[in-house]
Amino acid sequence: MESRPADSPLHVLIIHRRNATEGYGAYLRREGFRVSEANDTDDGVAKALALMPDFIVLDFDLNGETTIRLKAHISTRGIPVLALAKMAEVRAKGAVPTGSAT
Repeated sequence: MESRPADSPLHVLIIHRRNATEGYGAYLRREGFRVSEANDTDDGVAKALALMPDFIVLDFDLNGETTIRLKAHISTRGIPVLALAKMAEVRAKGAVPTGSAT
Protein backbone atom coordinates (compact mmCIF):
# COMPACT_ATOMS: atom_id res chain seq x y z
CA MET A 1 0.00 0.00 0.00
CA GLU A 2 1.35 3.45 -0.87
CA SER A 3 2.19 5.75 2.01
CA ARG A 4 0.11 8.90 2.32
CA PRO A 5 0.84 12.13 4.15
CA ALA A 6 -0.75 12.19 7.60
CA ASP A 7 -3.02 15.07 6.62
CA SER A 8 -4.24 13.43 3.39
CA PRO A 9 -7.92 12.48 3.55
CA LEU A 10 -8.72 8.81 3.25
CA HIS A 11 -10.39 7.64 0.09
CA VAL A 12 -13.55 5.59 0.51
CA LEU A 13 -15.45 3.72 -2.18
CA ILE A 14 -19.16 3.27 -1.51
CA ILE A 15 -20.78 0.37 -3.36
CA HIS A 16 -24.56 0.43 -3.12
CA ARG A 17 -27.88 -0.02 -4.83
CA ARG A 18 -29.29 3.31 -5.91
CA ASN A 19 -30.83 5.11 -2.91
CA ALA A 20 -30.30 2.12 -0.59
CA THR A 21 -27.63 3.75 1.55
CA GLU A 22 -28.49 7.32 0.71
CA GLY A 23 -26.60 9.82 2.79
CA TYR A 24 -23.41 7.88 3.53
CA GLY A 25 -21.48 9.62 0.74
CA ALA A 26 -22.62 13.09 1.75
CA TYR A 27 -21.80 12.42 5.40
CA LEU A 28 -18.31 11.09 4.63
CA ARG A 29 -17.59 14.04 2.33
CA ARG A 30 -18.60 16.47 5.08
CA GLU A 31 -16.19 14.66 7.40
CA GLY A 32 -13.34 15.25 4.93
CA PHE A 33 -13.13 11.91 3.12
CA ARG A 34 -12.60 11.65 -0.62
CA VAL A 35 -15.56 9.57 -1.84
CA SER A 36 -16.21 7.60 -5.02
CA GLU A 37 -19.43 5.68 -5.58
CA ALA A 38 -20.43 2.59 -7.54
CA ASN A 39 -23.97 1.38 -8.19
CA ASP A 40 -23.55 -2.38 -8.26
CA THR A 41 -21.07 -5.22 -7.77
CA ASP A 42 -19.52 -5.08 -11.25
CA ASP A 43 -19.03 -1.32 -11.11
CA GLY A 44 -17.76 -1.52 -7.54
CA VAL A 45 -15.15 -4.18 -8.19
CA ALA A 46 -13.93 -2.33 -11.30
CA LYS A 47 -13.65 0.95 -9.38
CA ALA A 48 -11.93 -0.74 -6.44
CA LEU A 49 -9.29 -2.13 -8.81
CA ALA A 50 -8.84 1.22 -10.55
CA LEU A 51 -8.92 3.48 -7.47
CA MET A 52 -7.46 1.28 -4.71
CA PRO A 53 -9.42 3.09 -1.96
CA ASP A 54 -8.34 3.06 1.69
CA PHE A 55 -11.59 1.34 2.61
CA ILE A 56 -14.92 0.32 1.12
CA VAL A 57 -18.40 0.92 2.48
CA LEU A 58 -20.70 -1.73 1.07
CA ASP A 59 -24.47 -1.97 0.97
CA PHE A 60 -25.52 -4.91 3.17
CA ASP A 61 -27.55 -6.40 0.30
CA LEU A 62 -24.46 -6.58 -1.95
CA ASN A 63 -22.16 -8.00 0.73
CA GLY A 64 -21.90 -11.65 -0.37
CA GLU A 65 -20.86 -11.65 -4.03
CA THR A 66 -19.07 -8.31 -3.87
CA THR A 67 -16.92 -9.26 -0.87
CA ILE A 68 -16.05 -12.64 -2.43
CA ARG A 69 -14.90 -10.94 -5.62
CA LEU A 70 -12.94 -8.24 -3.79
CA LYS A 71 -11.19 -10.74 -1.52
CA ALA A 72 -10.42 -13.09 -4.43
CA HIS A 73 -8.32 -10.45 -6.21
CA ILE A 74 -4.78 -10.01 -4.90
CA SER A 75 -4.90 -6.23 -5.42
CA THR A 76 -8.10 -5.64 -3.42
CA ARG A 77 -8.09 -8.41 -0.80
CA GLY A 78 -6.38 -6.22 1.79
CA ILE A 79 -8.84 -3.32 1.53
CA PRO A 80 -11.08 -3.18 4.62
CA VAL A 81 -14.80 -3.60 3.81
CA LEU A 82 -17.60 -2.29 6.03
CA ALA A 83 -21.10 -3.60 5.24
CA LEU A 84 -23.81 -1.11 6.23
CA ALA A 85 -27.57 -0.94 5.89
CA LYS A 86 -30.56 0.82 7.30
CA MET A 87 -31.22 -0.81 10.68
CA ALA A 88 -34.85 -1.54 9.78
CA GLU A 89 -33.64 -3.59 6.79
CA VAL A 90 -31.12 -5.48 8.93
CA ARG A 91 -33.79 -6.33 11.52
CA ALA A 92 -36.21 -7.40 8.77
CA LYS A 93 -33.60 -9.89 7.55
CA GLY A 94 -33.13 -11.25 11.07
CA ALA A 95 -29.52 -10.10 11.47
CA VAL A 96 -30.30 -8.10 14.63
CA PRO A 97 -33.05 -9.17 17.03
CA THR A 98 -35.90 -6.70 17.52
CA GLY A 99 -35.41 -4.80 20.77
CA SER A 100 -31.61 -5.15 20.60
CA ALA A 101 -29.58 -2.19 21.83
CA THR A 102 -27.61 -2.06 18.53
